Amino acid sequence: MGTMIGFALGYVLGTRAGEQGWNDLRESWRTISSSEEVRDLLVGSVSIARDFIRQGAGIMADRLSQDEPKSGLRAA
Repeated sequence: MGTMIGFALGYVLGTRAGEQGWNDLRESWRTISSSEEVRDLLVGSVSIARDFIRQGAGIMADRLSQDEPKSGLRAA
């Protein structure tokens, strides 16, 4: 979905602004993507994502351990 939105946005900007519009867009993207604030935001997002994944893995491990048979015998 994001690819389609990006394509549509790029097409509209490209057809309306021409080559100079694309150059301005590229320069803006370089400035934004290299900013300290964006890097901090990405680092924070990755950290939050890791925490959610760890919590989810812990929950799944707990549920799987509850589903295992309590005796040493396993069903064939």
